Amino acid sequence: MGAIINKPGTARNSMTEDEPGAESASGSASGSPTSSSLVALATQAFLELGAPSFIHVNLDAVVNNINVLKSLSGPNTGIMGVVKGGAYGSGLMKVVDVLLQEGVQELAVATVAEGVYLRKHGVNVPITILGNLLACEVEAVTSHTLTPSISWATALVSQPKHKLLYPDGSRLSVAINIDTGMSRYGVQPADLPQLVQQLQQLDVSINSMYTHFQSAITEKEKNQKQLDIFLQATEPYKVNFRTRLHVAATTGCVQGLATHLDLIRPGGAITGLCSGSDSEGCQQFIRCGFQPAFSVVAQPSFYKLLPAGRYIGYDATYQTHGDEWIANFTTGWSDGISRRLSNGVGSVKRVKTGELCPIVGRVSMDSITARLPEAPEEGEVFQVITDDFDEVTSAVGMARNLGAAVYEMPGNWSTRLARVFSTSGKIVHISHSLDYEC
Repeated sequence: MGAIINKPGTARNSMTEDEPGAESASGSASGSPTSSSLVALATQAFLELGAPSFIHVNLDAVVNNINVLKSLSGPNTGIMGVVKGGAYGSGLMKVVDVLLQEGVQELAVATVAEGVYLRKHGVNVPITILGNLLACEVEAVTSHTLTPSISWATALVSQPKHKLLYPDGSRLSVAINIDTGMSRYGVQPADLPQLVQQLQQLDVSINSMYTHFQSAITEKEKNQKQLDIFLQATEPYKVNFRTRLHVAATTGCVQGLATHLDLIRPGGAITGLCSGSDSEGCQQFIRCGFQPAFSVVAQPSFYKLLPAGRYIGYDATYQTHGDEWIANFTTGWSDGISRRLSNGVGSVKRVKTGELCPIVGRVSMDSITARLPEAPEEGEVFQVITDDFDEVTSAVGMARNLGAAVYEMPGNWSTRLARVFSTSGKIVHISHSLDYEC
């Protein structure tokens, strides 16, 4: 039997009103729905879905975040919106629609398959693939007019030149990834001239050159060193080849590093996800004005009053201390909530009061159980993940408590829960359970 937890009480947000960023942490920042508007939206969604839980994506928050990113970048700097992983779990096509409406000129994804998906769904703007190009992907890249990333010419040298053309007859165009310290993909700066020469011999053009910062928001000096290496390595090509440069992803945008180049390349920031979970970096992110778009909304599917001494869930890891109201919510680790949030590590938020109700017992495949302070009202609304910066229930709070990546918290959710998209507090689209595509 696992450890028995029997401490009564309700978890709470440890951020006080006097702490910097407390207002944003409570969910009152621009773009966040009020309690009453969320309840109204959830009530309608529950009725339309015929289900007691769903993922909510607030598209107003995406618009807010794009405006924040524009304010952080130079007047002549464009935005390459990174929407890999289904826009970090929020829903690819609906987020892309907002980006294009807000003037985002280009997109980036991780895989060729994601790029092909966008093309098949009518997206015509330039799309860069951030993963390193393989020979088996060349045909898909050229036939769908995608811009692949390369760290060497291996995938290209074995191809006949007529295979390195887009359907309109123009030459294949690539993005060169330069390794300035991340040490994953990327050509070494010293080898960049040789790679450029190989591309010229293959009649392949260079769309852009980029690198990726390794260090956290709080480590600006380390990222500055990478930027210095990058600018030195690319200087001849910016002048002679008019090659476009981009470096700043979410971290760089918050730090104000490389935001003056041709493009910024934000990903998580688009849906209000901080690139790290540390408190200081998160506070810098909050002060920029970003607002999380992703949340998980639920109402109890069952609840009961249990007496003292009852064990709850698999392996009996939780025991009631006294009379306790225990509620079930139909979302589990098969949907995306981490099993490590069991037994008081995680909580659900009671929207009516703002109370955090601890998860008790094990997170199971299909459900969680939470301890409530009293019997819930009929149709009462809770949030399993909150669209704020709460230290327990938000994506960043969960990531900090689990030692996980912030992007995992929304990114791991499956298609079993419907995704409900809203604008101005009104539902504008529903991707129903198991029907959701990216």
